[in-house]
Amino acid sequence: MFKIIKLWAPHLLILGMLVVCPMVGRAEQITQLEVSLFHPLQAYPDEYSVDGFRLDLIYGINEDLQGVDLGVVNTIKGNAHGFELGAVNRVHEDFGGWQSGLFNEVGHDFKGFQLGLFANVARGSCTGVQAAILFNDTEEDLRGIQFGIINTTGSLYGVQIGFFNFNDDDKYLGFFPFIHAAF
Repeated sequence: MFKIIKLWAPHLLILGMLVVCPMVGRAEQITQLEVSLFHPLQAYPDEYSVDGFRLDLIYGINEDLQGVDLGVVNTIKGNAHGFELGAVNRVHEDFGGWQSGLFNEVGHDFKGFQLGLFANVARGSCTGVQAAILFNDTEEDLRGIQFGIINTTGSLYGVQIGFFNFNDDDKYLGFFPFIHAAF
């Protein structure tokens, strides 16, 4: 038994170093729970990512989020995947999941469902549903549905339902009231 351990110990040590050492160089700061009164008065600095649950009593900022985000003003500097509920939800990069609030903004691509009382904005493309009483905007491709008084997109592969529907890519019908569809 001792011979087997003596024979395999160096190999296991090298294998362990190969697995662990690359992780040390790219260690990420992650927490499962974040609570914030207002930035910077929060449990962890804004460089931390949240992989779990975040509660922003007034205003919170973190790097990335995967999980549930509840608060008044929720800001993610990177990507987010999960569920956000707040008065204002802002994700600076990509978002996948469900956003509900008075105003929702995604800085790049959005996949999922945005439910905003006043406005939803996707600065990149949107695959899914945007629903707001007042305004929905997808700056690039919309692949899905927009419901609102004013709906705008760079190019449409779906349906817009509202009083004012704009599709920048449509040469003939760039504006169409009530229902605008393109496939």
